[in-house]
Amino acid sequence: MHALSWRRTGTRAAALLIAAAFTRPLAAQTGTLQGRVTDSSGTAIVGATVTVDQTSLRTTAQSRGGYLLYGVPAGSRVLRVRSLGFTPESVVVNVTPGDITRLDVALRRAATQLAAVSVVVGSRARHTAAEELAVPVDVFTAEDMQRTGTTETSQVLATLSPSVNFPKQAVTDATEIVRPFTLRGLSPDHSLVLINGVRRHQTALLNVFSNGSAPGSSGVDLNAFPSSAVERIEVLRDGASTQYGSDAIAGVVNLVLKEGQFSPFVNATVGQYRPGGAYQNDGTTIDVNGGAGMMLARGSLSLFGQVLNREATNRACPDGSFPDINGVTDSVANCRVVIKRTGVPQPNVHWGDGLEKDIHTFANLKLPLNDAGTTELYGFGGYSKRDGTGNGFFRKPLNSRNWPEIYPLGFLPEFRPKVIDYSAAGGIRTNTNGWATDLGVSYGYNSFDFDLRNTLNSSLGPSLSVPTAPGPDGVLGTADDPGIPNQTSFNAGGLKRGEFNATANISKLLDLGLPNDINFAIGAAFRRESYEVIAGERASWINGYHLTSDSSEVAQGGSSVFQGFAPTDASKNDRSNIGGYLDLETNLTSKLLANAAARVERYSDFGSKVTGKLAGRFQATPQFVLRAAASTGFRAPGLAQSWYSHTTTAIQNNVLVEIGNFPVANRASRIFGAKPLKEETSTNLSAGIAFSPQRTLNFTVDVYRIAIKDRILLGATFDGSTDTTIARILTDSGLTQIAGVQFPTNAADTKTNGLDVAANWQLPTWNGTLDFTGAFNYTKNEITRIDPLPAILNGTATKLTSALDMLTINAIERNRPNTRASLTANYAIGRVRAMGRSSYYGKFWDGSSDGIEPFGAKTIFDAELGYRFNGVAIALGSNNVFNTYPDQITVDANRNNGTFIYPGSSPYGYNGRFVYVRSEIVLSK
Repeated sequence: MHALSWRRTGTRAAALLIAAAFTRPLAAQTGTLQGRVTDSSGTAIVGATVTVDQTSLRTTAQSRGGYLLYGVPAGSRVLRVRSLGFTPESVVVNVTPGDITRLDVALRRAATQLAAVSVVVGSRARHTAAEELAVPVDVFTAEDMQRTGTTETSQVLATLSPSVNFPKQAVTDATEIVRPFTLRGLSPDHSLVLINGVRRHQTALLNVFSNGSAPGSSGVDLNAFPSSAVERIEVLRDGASTQYGSDAIAGVVNLVLKEGQFSPFVNATVGQYRPGGAYQNDGTTIDVNGGAGMMLARGSLSLFGQVLNREATNRACPDGSFPDINGVTDSVANCRVVIKRTGVPQPNVHWGDGLEKDIHTFANLKLPLNDAGTTELYGFGGYSKRDGTGNGFFRKPLNSRNWPEIYPLGFLPEFRPKVIDYSAAGGIRTNTNGWATDLGVSYGYNSFDFDLRNTLNSSLGPSLSVPTAPGPDGVLGTADDPGIPNQTSFNAGGLKRGEFNATANISKLLDLGLPNDINFAIGAAFRRESYEVIAGERASWINGYHLTSDSSEVAQGGSSVFQGFAPTDASKNDRSNIGGYLDLETNLTSKLLANAAARVERYSDFGSKVTGKLAGRFQATPQFVLRAAASTGFRAPGLAQSWYSHTTTAIQNNVLVEIGNFPVANRASRIFGAKPLKEETSTNLSAGIAFSPQRTLNFTVDVYRIAIKDRILLGATFDGSTDTTIARILTDSGLTQIAGVQFPTNAADTKTNGLDVAANWQLPTWNGTLDFTGAFNYTKNEITRIDPLPAILNGTATKLTSALDMLTINAIERNRPNTRASLTANYAIGRVRAMGRSSYYGKFWDGSSDGIEPFGAKTIFDAELGYRFNGVAIALGSNNVFNTYPDQITVDANRNNGTFIYPGSSPYGYNGRFVYVRSEIVLSK
């Protein structure tokens, strides 16, 4: 009944919207505003905010300063335009019904500018358009974000930019709840994230699985604040360690917040996956977000909030491979239960998104401190709480890891973590005698509590009320007994990460005898990071030494699915670093822009590093630009990479095994050749063109090469469950509680070659406006050096051939598509708007140590149809309209008895079609 009601509602809504699209009287009541925002010299101002009074219409100036507003009520209207560093402008315009009214707006620079806060990332000088830069920068507006049909910022980026990958996660422990994004096929921690130009802290989580990204990295959680707070996203597709410090090897993502006075608004989205076939509709998502901007003394305060409730999805098939305690099995065929004989719920495993409940808040303050506007106080920050779920592998009723007395039907263990994230940043900007100064501080915190439920500790025995575990001596009732019964939920410990930053930036235009003034920028930064691994409750990590249910061996210790952090894992560490930079930029001629920068940083735990950058831009004609850059970069080992310690459950050939993920200083790691981590270093080369043959047509082409030396990765899994040589070494070393060892290493050098193409074309047609946006990315990652086997394995019969195993090698070279492309068309006529988008994902490879296989290229189609009233906009849309899935897994050992049929690292997921309705509501003028 629910599905039928949803279908009828969607059909009726679609019919109404389509009818509206072809109702000429409605279209005739509104018109379209189109034009450019420039400064007094005619230079485009990208990112200028454009609004229409008494409506919810709002946009930002995009490429070459162009803006476009659909569905503007006919008649006399007030258009307001503002941008940082310029005097706001209000213009009365008469909108012609059913037609396009053109209005160009020129803004005057403010009498005194504050500190040089770039309109786009990529330069320390003040620029007003991405085309002015010597490096490629993409700018995605709030309108672009809304049309993706999702409010997850990482998913928005992956939809809009082919350079970004944001794969789904399943059975990857905590990574299911905090998913990382990657840029240009590199690791999550190779991308620096800024908010309003201020460094954003990373998560406490270390990703130890290789689903779509190289294992052994920590990224930034882009989904830990309200998407409604974002005015635009700037993506710098070039190495920028010299300008912004460690981590910016692949590029920089800068989130620019909404600011100033604006009417309160509420955006609501309701959606659901409609996969069809053997699957039920699931993943119902309700998202409500909004904000309000108010005047505060001379400045403004903007407040934002978001509440998200997303139900789980599941694309697993039933499992008929095992008997229940009565010895009977279910008959399964074609992902369906044909004959149900057991009481085990089917599917008995989970392969899809977990449940997620989020609450996000954020605020943005701008407060001039004097009438002249030469000094400004700024601040922003927020708080985020996420409750999510993730699952492990099913423990069968008669499995040695189960006690039928507790779970007669077996059990599917569940992660139920709580993720807390908060941050605050503030400072003061001032301008004195042409010297622009910005002094700021920031602090970010992220914590992850590993709460588990629907599980047990096998070694504590079959009773939930009476202690039955005998302890190491195997005799119940002696002094070494644990003295605790079993339990079904655990606090398995947690992770905490904090980051404090203090920065000082100074800039001024100087006359040094060159043809034009040179922008001189200098700055310094201090950062202190802390990282803590917190031990879980005793029952989550202890080995009670109870025999298994068949008395064949001692049961596995620790909470099943995620063994708690033991006291030996727990640690608290911190470090600090100081850095400084010098950045020079000038127009050597009317056509040639040159930029040079240098940076030095010193870390308390690994030493010093100097990097540099040279970039140039040549304006051959008003329509054609050549640009190029060369730089060196670095990334310091993360604290999580240096200190994370835990025993993880993995599956090898359908058998559950425990793998120790240990720091390099751990004895088990040293046995297999672990060395102290050192910094990664990189060399980035890029070159490209920007071409605008006409005002409404723009495209860019950029090629790049990134070479990384001493890349930090999780090395090979020295797995004794599949390698008798390693098993003997573990046993001889007294490491009998784990089947394998894995640790971070600098064991590889890599190179990345790529090509980016982007294009935009706007044209009036069919009494409306049609806008095409295309993007293409080709990225090829290759390993150029791998360390040999550790000395202890030389001359042995081990199956390993190097310090990296096949999974890590695949994660770097083939786990993501080399080719991505997208084409988006937006059409508007009057109050009606339609969007269509195709996204191409090339071939990729996925699997396990039991086999890696290719998965073919696919094209995904999205569509949306919307209608705008004066204060309300409503849209009906669908992502993956044609319900496209990745190829099915064919390596039998990777199918988990036929239950996991789709690859876990699919770049577009495996949930199928998503249908949604969204609305934008302005609450008052």
